[in-house]
Amino acid sequence: MISLEFLSKIPIFKSLSASDLQVLAGLWRPHPLRQGETLFRKGDTGTSMFIVEGGIIEISVPDEHQKRDIRISVLHEADFLGELSLIDGLPRTATAIAVEDCRLLEMQRDDFLDFLLERPAVAISMVSEIGHRLRVTNEQVTSLASRNVNEEIEEQLSFGDRVADKMAKFGGSWGFLIFFAAFLIAWTAMNTLQILIRPFDEYPFIFLNLMLSCVAAVQAPIIMMSQNRAQKKDRLRAELDYQVNLKSELMLQQLHAKMDEMRATELHMVVETLQVELALIRRQLEEMNPTVSSGPVSGTNT
Repeated sequence: MISLEFLSKIPIFKSLSASDLQVLAGLWRPHPLRQGETLFRKGDTGTSMFIVEGGIIEISVPDEHQKRDIRISVLHEADFLGELSLIDGLPRTATAIAVEDCRLLEMQRDDFLDFLLERPAVAISMVSEIGHRLRVTNEQVTSLASRNVNEEIEEQLSFGDRVADKMAKFGGSWGFLIFFAAFLIAWTAMNTLQILIRPFDEYPFIFLNLMLSCVAAVQAPIIMMSQNRAQKKDRLRAELDYQVNLKSELMLQQLHAKMDEMRATELHMVVETLQVELALIRRQLEEMNPTVSSGPVSGTNT
């Protein structure tokens, strides 16, 4: 039997009282599923909710263009799916397949509706929770495409990371090249021309070579640190692009399905309208000429 603690963690059930959860826990029935077996497919009528007691369930949506399924999530032990089918009973929006042998718990929609009919206050509370979840989902969908990778990375940078980025930016600029060239020319001139003082780093400029080696040794890891962050930005940007593209593709498929449904509904309404109009025309003709309904009248010889 499912625990009351776990039921209280499911969003649409979390506002129920302990007594209501006790009754609800008795509505679940075991539903075993073998590896590779399909629990339901997209478009199937939703009549029940499931809880994963053991095993792994893969949730995917069909790709009509590439004739394959796109994985959108993987459910493990203590996860649940199909909860909205208890409320609306509409067709499934995705396909669920067992990755390995699974132990599921199933609650039928009819049993759940009987449970709600006896508890109207529970139904109102659950509707409020579903509305809250829809608002949160809408906010997430709206903000998904507006996420700025640079701002997210900037918030995670430490003081050392910021210093390293500034040093790497300066080290790869024309300003650094001009300054470094001027420094080398001045150093070489001061230690080559004996004008006022004795050169402090005579040819072959051993001290200058030491400083250049130190600069190169420090500059290399700083540049690598900046490159690693650039790669992190690229990975995050690619992940966001994938999520946005996947969301757009799913929304387009849903839009096509809704347009097809609207077209079918319109055709059905047109057919019904034509049938009604034809019936009216036939009735008017019968009222004007009663012999129309009795068939053609044979002529007489004169």
